[in-house]
Amino acid sequence: MQKKLIVSLVAAALLLAACAAGTDVPTVQGNPALKDVLPPEVALNIQNQISQTLGVPVESIQLESIEQMDWPNGCLGLPEPEEACTEVITPGWLLAFNVDGQEYRFRVDQTGTVIRREP
Repeated sequence: MQKKLIVSLVAAALLLAACAAGTDVPTVQGNPALKDVLPPEVALNIQNQISQTLGVPVESIQLESIEQMDWPNGCLGLPEPEEACTEVITPGWLLAFNVDGQEYRFRVDQTGTVIRREP
């Protein structure tokens, strides 16, 4: 079940990345480049944390877009009040999800361990 969710999330990311680049949408079934978009273990961690954060089943989370980003610090540019952040460029992604018709945007580091919801 988890492997199927990972593949679905990564497949959707690849489709959206292709659309954003202005190219024709490729067939993603069996595409070896899937792992280059978002590592499966990162995708699973992100999806599980967002499910828990929003209090919705993983199955109801649909990836709308994914964009590779360089965040200005270890807090992904969204520090909490009085939080100390590492002052280093932090690579990751900006992910937009749709849950029951509502969009949620999350900033994520490369490992998927730091996840911040945009206000």
